[in-house]
Amino acid sequence: MSHVTVAGADIFYEQMGNKQPTVVFVHGAGGSSRHWFRQQVALNGVCRTIAVDLPGHGASGGRLLSTVGEFAKFLADFTSSLFLDEFVVVGHSLGGAIALEFALEFPERLRGLILIGTGARLRVKPDILEALGKGEKPFRNAEHLYSASAPADVLEEAFAEIEGIPSEVYFADFKACNTFNRMEDVRKIKIPSLIVVGSEDKMTPVKYSEYLNTQLDNSELTIIECAGHRCMSERPDHVNRLLVDFLAQL
Repeated sequence: MSHVTVAGADIFYEQMGNKQPTVVFVHGAGGSSRHWFRQQVALNGVCRTIAVDLPGHGASGGRLLSTVGEFAKFLADFTSSLFLDEFVVVGHSLGGAIALEFALEFPERLRGLILIGTGARLRVKPDILEALGKGEKPFRNAEHLYSASAPADVLEEAFAEIEGIPSEVYFADFKACNTFNRMEDVRKIKIPSLIVVGSEDKMTPVKYSEYLNTQLDNSELTIIECAGHRCMSERPDHVNRLLVDFLAQL
């Protein structure tokens, strides 16, 4: 467990391994670095991995950020504080939007881009934003995050995590998602990219990833069967193999 100061805020991150390349993991809305534990363990000995808690999330301090652009600037400052250059960024959902924004703003700093369950635009239903704005949780279970075949104990654990996260964290994150729109810009990204999505993703449907694959010149798309939005947790072995193979090609 490690900490670094970024723009005056104490930022937490988990680090494993010491081989190159370096891979930086960015979690989704309301998440934390814990969502990448299975990937970090699998890649230990393959590369150096760093999973960050975004400001105001997990064990990180700092204010909640309100736009994907602010998150991308944070990622630039965070990686600079660790003297990272020429690294691979992996983003899930909101984290994928941050990765796309970073790739557009700082392409010279990336060796590769891995996008999991995300899109070039991430609109959020108005009723969800309205409920969160009132301090209410619109989530009654965690079924929106997983496939129909997800075990009950996995759903229960995920819902317990959701219940423990303040509504203002989700509100800030979903507002950032809702204003994100790079539909016309992602075609500018030329970095080698891996796009991964679960076949039963309800939050960022397969068509989002298919669109990215048509727009990014140097990309490959894998659709994981019987997996939902958190495919890296639901089908970790499959996702981990994809990551290892992609890193070997760089």
